[in-house]
Amino acid sequence: MNTKNILIYSAFILGGLLLGYLFFGGGSAEPQSLDEHISETHTNEKGEIVYTCSMHPQIRESEPGNCPICGMELIPADDMNSDESQSLGENAIQFSEAALALAEIETTPVRTGIPVMEARLPGKVVVNQNLVSNVTAHFPGRVRELYVDYIGDYVRKGQKLASIYSPELITAQRELLETARFKEQNPKLYEAARRKLLLWEFPAETINQIERSGEVMEELDFFSPVSGYVSQIDISREDHINEGSMLYRVADLSKVWVEFEAFESTVSQLERGDEVNFTVSSLPGNTFTGKVNFIEPFLDESSRTVNVRITADNDQNRMKPGMFAEGIITSKKEGQPQLLVPRSAVLWTGSRSIVFVDVSTSGTPAFEAREVTLGIRAGNEYVIEAGLEVGEEVVTNGTFKVDAAAQLSDKLSMMNREPGTGANRGAHDHGGMDMNSNEMEPMEDHSQHQMSGSLQADKGLSVLIPEYLKLKEALTKDDFDAAQDYITTFSKEEFGDIEELRAEFKVISGMLTERVEEEGYDGTLYKQYCPMYDGGSTWISDKESITNPFYGSKMHNCGETVERLN
Repeated sequence: MNTKNILIYSAFILGGLLLGYLFFGGGSAEPQSLDEHISETHTNEKGEIVYTCSMHPQIRESEPGNCPICGMELIPADDMNSDESQSLGENAIQFSEAALALAEIETTPVRTGIPVMEARLPGKVVVNQNLVSNVTAHFPGRVRELYVDYIGDYVRKGQKLASIYSPELITAQRELLETARFKEQNPKLYEAARRKLLLWEFPAETINQIERSGEVMEELDFFSPVSGYVSQIDISREDHINEGSMLYRVADLSKVWVEFEAFESTVSQLERGDEVNFTVSSLPGNTFTGKVNFIEPFLDESSRTVNVRITADNDQNRMKPGMFAEGIITSKKEGQPQLLVPRSAVLWTGSRSIVFVDVSTSGTPAFEAREVTLGIRAGNEYVIEAGLEVGEEVVTNGTFKVDAAAQLSDKLSMMNREPGTGANRGAHDHGGMDMNSNEMEPMEDHSQHQMSGSLQADKGLSVLIPEYLKLKEALTKDDFDAAQDYITTFSKEEFGDIEELRAEFKVISGMLTERVEEEGYDGTLYKQYCPMYDGGSTWISDKESITNPFYGSKMHNCGETVERLN
């Protein structure tokens, strides 16, 4: 192409740019290149490009590379010195849009409502004592024959139970026969003799038979006054009995009681009339319903529970006394609406409860830890007594990931009570090295009592759960040495004795339970509860049966399974 053509094409291009400027440019600045844009929006005060990790925005590097925490490729950082960033609180942790998406963080507004308390209670099917009858002797005598001689047999009202010889019976029959001869002349005396046998619960047919035969029967059959199942037999053949002696106990199982154990922390929320949906372990796939008709007025001091009872229909006698049951009781007390947040929003350790509040500004996703005062647990929600306001958004999914980021940034979090001191900075506790240092030099471990990254948030539950179950098993066996080895997965604390270790195990259990409930676990686990240890403590087990890690051999079976975790 010759020089003339080049000049012509150049003129056309320049002309087009000029027209574009006139029509669309207005007073705007000249367009920036990609490098210029990155240089302007992602540089620090020295003019250097700052790189960060989309999952760990506290990482600040002056050159590209991989994140020292998770290994992801670093990206240019947003302008962290903007007015919006400066307006956030000192405990706010910022996320890039990419990190927000990767962490799958979701928020839910704080709402007001009447709390509906929902509690899962263990129970057992028992005999309805209102339908139990004692069959007793109304006269002395001797048992000659037993027609019903084993427990569990079903008897109908009017069925023969036993044959009895009694001198008093013989006398009563003679009186009947004698008065029957003169019943026209003295009907009242005849009726009195007949009524005597009726009150002894002999059928009218038996009495009529005596009259027709005109003979005294030396032995009379004794009949059941009720229908039901024989639960007790207190006589044998040839036994002598006295007036008032119990012969049989008969239980009508058409309606049964189901007695549940409610812990003392739950009892104050229960009332008569509350609905209970329950299942019976021996009848899978069936759900039964009843209403609370009795709450025991006394607390069992050994188990710290109160019996809560319902009456349930027992069609076809499917529920057998002694069967285990599990009930979900729902109670709604009328009153003033209260602040409510989902359970998944609350992180707790010991007496502290933390939620993360959305404090995002335009274009700057950010969350701030806030301590709250918890009220009662209402189903899948908690009542908030103090610390939040209606309409504020709290993190309900990805909570542990936000907490881990807060710890790594040395800000207020579940395990960090003193933000800004560096004592709980997870990044400084990652293998004993400063993760924000280019040289990666060894750092002093400022806090041994540290569960890095909100209970090893960088480790999956498939890794943590097996180690935790080994720790739990060691504590149930009072094996201090083994427990010390297993707890190193979760804590760097040095423990003087097994009781100190168990106190730490309670904290670990609470945190791990929250993670399982939030993230799910590929396998069956059980949430179990001991009402006696430190005001009530939970732990996780892979077996439904109870082996208590807080008391070991002292109270091996203290506690209950309250929930199945999947």
